[in-house]
Amino acid sequence: MPPPGQPHRDFKGVFIPKEIWLAPDLSIQEKALFVEIHSLDNENGCYASNAHFARFLGCSDRSVQNYLRKLLKRGYVR
Repeated sequence: MPPPGQPHRDFKGVFIPKEIWLAPDLSIQEKALFVEIHSLDNENGCYASNAHFARFLGCSDRSVQNYLRKLLKRGYVR
C-alpha cells in the first residue's frame, strides 16, 4: 500500500542504466530523480509534478527545478 498521496505503482524495483549510475557529473539526488522520471514514463511521457518529485526525494521544489535543469542541460531527459 502506497503512503498517503502517493499513487499505487505495480513494479518490483528500478533499473539504473550504467551511464547514469557512473555519471560523475550527476549527484545521487539527480540520479534518483532520473530513475523516478524513468519509472513514471509511459507512451505519453512523464507528467509528474515537481511537487511529486520534491515529496519523493524529500527536498524542495526549487531543488527539483535545479536537478531537472541539470538533467535537461546534459541531455539525460527531454
